[in-house]
Amino acid sequence: MQGEIAQLDRAIEAIRVRFGSQALTRAAELPPPPPWPSGTPLDRLTGIGGLPCGRLTVLAGSGTCGKHTLGLALLAAATNQFAHAIVIDPSGAFDPWCLLQFKPDLGTLTVVRSTSSDTAGEAAASLARAGAGFILLMGEVPEHWLGPMEAGANRSGAVMVGVVEAPGRAFAHASSLSFGFSRLGWVWERDQLVGLKTIARCIKNRVAPPIGDAELEIRYPVGAATFSSELSVFESSLEEVVEAECVSAVV
Repeated sequence: MQGEIAQLDRAIEAIRVRFGSQALTRAAELPPPPPWPSGTPLDRLTGIGGLPCGRLTVLAGSGTCGKHTLGLALLAAATNQFAHAIVIDPSGAFDPWCLLQFKPDLGTLTVVRSTSSDTAGEAAASLARAGAGFILLMGEVPEHWLGPMEAGANRSGAVMVGVVEAPGRAFAHASSLSFGFSRLGWVWERDQLVGLKTIARCIKNRVAPPIGDAELEIRYPVGAATFSSELSVFESSLEEVVEAECVSAVV
């Protein structure tokens, strides 16, 4: 192993001598990316005080472990902080209605659905380059989308978050941060299910030294009755936003 490391060091030095000192840079020598403070315990686990801008963060876990609820909460917060937030939905299953309980700014939201893989991938990469502040991947995107999307997000500084059951090899490799979620138990109040307790473990960190795990209590924002009353208030505006924002972007 020591001999291989020495050979690698000599190869790197030879490249720098021939092509310049900036031709190759070790990952450990790169400055950390700027953080986006999410306001969740995940910020402490990243080591930089927030989710990394221009990089992919993966939230993974099987069953009901809080990853989707947390992803939607992050998306809703992002719509109020950035001029443009994007949902990329390869399965076509994302329902914008589910966001209402998190009180998003729907006027900043665009949804890209995958009815044509190549066309949707081009749209996703273009939106990432265009300066989206936040990109939520609802499920694993096709592998050939990853490179252009990563490049676009890196150029614009977008925060990119993927929510998956278990990331595939390409998706796991592309991520700079990966968190695994495991449910500890449910949270009940007055015989009503109001949330869950989960453990978030940092299982990969390319932006800072890894920091173990944290216990999160993820609460569902509103009950069914409150949500029903809000639904009628937001119905007309939501339909307008979905039609206006998604006619050209949903492919």
